[in-house]
Amino acid sequence: MARETGRRQGRDTPPCPNPQAGSDGMRINADRLWRDLTELSHIGRGEKGISRLAFSPADMEGRRWLMGKFEEAGIPARIDGYGNVFGRLEGKRPKEDPRHQGGLILVGSHIDTVPEGGMFDGALGVLAGLECLRTLRESGMDLPCAVEVAAFANEEGARLSPGTFGSRVLLEGVSQSEWSKVYPVLEEAGLDGGGGPGPTLNPETIRAYLELHIEQGGILDRSGEDIGVVEGIVCIQLFHAIFEGEANHAGTTPMDIRKDALQGAAELVLSVPSTVRELGSGRTVGTCGRVEVSPGGRNIIPGRVEVSVEVRDLSEEVAGKVVESLRKKALAIASARGLKVELTPVSVTPGAAMCPEIQDIIEAEARALGLSVRRMPSGAGHDAMTFGRKVPSGMIFVPSRGGISHSPLEWTSKEQCAAGAQVLLRTLVALASRRDSLSLPRLS
Repeated sequence: MARETGRRQGRDTPPCPNPQAGSDGMRINADRLWRDLTELSHIGRGEKGISRLAFSPADMEGRRWLMGKFEEAGIPARIDGYGNVFGRLEGKRPKEDPRHQGGLILVGSHIDTVPEGGMFDGALGVLAGLECLRTLRESGMDLPCAVEVAAFANEEGARLSPGTFGSRVLLEGVSQSEWSKVYPVLEEAGLDGGGGPGPTLNPETIRAYLELHIEQGGILDRSGEDIGVVEGIVCIQLFHAIFEGEANHAGTTPMDIRKDALQGAAELVLSVPSTVRELGSGRTVGTCGRVEVSPGGRNIIPGRVEVSVEVRDLSEEVAGKVVESLRKKALAIASARGLKVELTPVSVTPGAAMCPEIQDIIEAEARALGLSVRRMPSGAGHDAMTFGRKVPSGMIFVPSRGGISHSPLEWTSKEQCAAGAQVLLRTLVALASRRDSLSLPRLS
């Protein structure tokens, strides 16, 4: 259920008449943020959208542009051997300050895109982070810890799969097989891959991780709510069902003796929504996104069909129940239709829970701005998923018009971008001033 606070806003109207970031009236510069988003969107733009695939010339141009923006603002910037770009504002309080806990607050996202993508996915989080650092520097606010903004490399995985490479190699390390695939591309892009397959970053040095992102779905847009407070990033469970029947002539084989593998696969596909409704949490989703039919002729009864079955939920246990039921249904369908079925092992991509204390801070800061709030899961993966498993983390969503993303039609208004950036600024200031420790939750 949505948790709405504050007054409800129109979708493209200013979030509040005079949003304040604190008692001193510190505010992000919405016009400057919008100019940055527009300027970056021209790098890699083609006739059908923006293409800054990881480590491509356009992606590297975007990273150089970003470093220049940090440096123009007087914020030291660097790029590591993996292509991750960082801009850092040091804390100004001495260690004797009673609020000093060590570590830093890391704000991150990505600027690489899918082929022919939009201008907000990832880029908003990075550029809002840049705008927060500029605002802090201009205000002279002396936070008791450092704040660093990161643009992680190859989050999308559009050129090199899997994605979230830049954050994973830092915190978890990557396999040797993945490294052997990525390293030549790094070299080609002029990067040295310093640190090898990692990990190279100690999570204990990070007090908290924050990420602002467009929702990439239509929940906030449909409801008219301003801010999504992400409770966690869903786990993904995937298997393939391979039905085998008997290929035969479509015109001469009677219906009652056919062994049509596609009909078996279709029955499984149609059972997914009802199984999700029956056993899911209300937020569970199930998808059959890939079907391969063989032989594939117009006049041939399909003899072999492979179908992918993917289930997502915040709870690994809930997703597992749905998957197990669907696997049993695949076996029953095959038996009833005289087919054979092979079920591949279930692959599990772990999700990550967001820190409850950070969720509460995000909601409180949004409410202080008069914004309406919804607690919600993230159905897509983000760099926050990597950090959320090792560092107390929080994610802020702003609406995506029509729920469209990974498309040149992707759109979030200037006012919505500014509202998200303002909540981000207030949240990181509140976290920097917090004296108690934050919890590291686990998904059930």
